[in-house]
Amino acid sequence: MADGDVATEGEELEEGAEGSVKKKLPLKLIIIALVVLAAGGGGAFFMMGDKGEEAVVESEGGEGVEGEESTTIAEAHYFSLDPPFIVNFTGKSRARFLQVSIEGLTRDIKVKEELTKHFPQVRNNLILLMSSKTHDELNTPEGKATLRKQVLKEIQKVLEAETGREEGVEDVYFTSFIIQ
Repeated sequence: MADGDVATEGEELEEGAEGSVKKKLPLKLIIIALVVLAAGGGGAFFMMGDKGEEAVVESEGGEGVEGEESTTIAEAHYFSLDPPFIVNFTGKSRARFLQVSIEGLTRDIKVKEELTKHFPQVRNNLILLMSSKTHDELNTPEGKATLRKQVLKEIQKVLEAETGREEGVEDVYFTSFIIQ
């Protein structure tokens, strides 16, 4: 075969075998890439199932379309209970201080407004709760986790008493925790 001749598929090249490998390599890569993409797409479709047909977007009130199961989660809204709480409590031999910054999570924007409205009551109850603790209780990770749960329950208790909804606040987080 002359230098200008091109080999067709199935023909072997006696000279320039390297040239044929270079021509076939991109084709093999393309085929492999297509197989991998098809498998990935099929796997994603399999994992998601046909949920796209039943998906319901929740309204701000958290209610979906009647009779259908909701597959979306409402957007998270974070709120801060500012200013930071500073309370004193008794230690073994002397007075101790706690400064803690608290932020919360809700999925209903109206809850943030309700918390603002009832913030003096929430703040009062949280100060009383935290000042009833001892240094030993708060000095361990378990003690901090317990206090976090108690803070959440206290906020939910105020919301239930004032608005009728207990589940408006989903979780609370300590963003600063200083014991002196």
